[in-house]
Amino acid sequence: MIPERKICPLCQIEKPSSDYHIRRDKGYTYLKSYCKKCAALAKVRKDQCACGQSKDKRSKYCESCAVQNRIKYRTMKDIRHYSEKYGQSASFNIIRGRARNSVSIDCCQHCGYSKHVEVCHIKPIHTFADGDSIDDINRLDNLLFLCPNCHWEFDNGLLEMSLDGNDPSSQD
Repeated sequence: MIPERKICPLCQIEKPSSDYHIRRDKGYTYLKSYCKKCAALAKVRKDQCACGQSKDKRSKYCESCAVQNRIKYRTMKDIRHYSEKYGQSASFNIIRGRARNSVSIDCCQHCGYSKHVEVCHIKPIHTFADGDSIDDINRLDNLLFLCPNCHWEFDNGLLEMSLDGNDPSSQD
């Protein structure tokens, strides 16, 4: 049974059921959550950032707000604080993501495989001190771009790569 009046959660005003869209789904008839006016405003807001600028539908922020959000994670201390909430692998994904965005390499630096390439840090991320910046961690001389197999071999000591990304065993 549809109520005669309902409070809209956005505008906090009690309105008659005629001010709401009716939905029929799987044998049920009910009122949508928001009144027609607030639903129209919410639809417009989906393509706008909180600052009012337009954004991509899949993005949470516009370009300028996304840059400002990245600024809040500047050092390993910030990342470690983030990892307390979301876990270590999630926090290190921020660092790896920035490394991927900084350089566009599309093949493994060891074997040349080009279907999937991962970011590999020569000095592991967890060994950096709290005061070290993410830019220091993602310096080009600390990054390798390897396929999953070569990455695993590198992490487990089966593959040696020099700081410049060259394989020392291939040099005569």
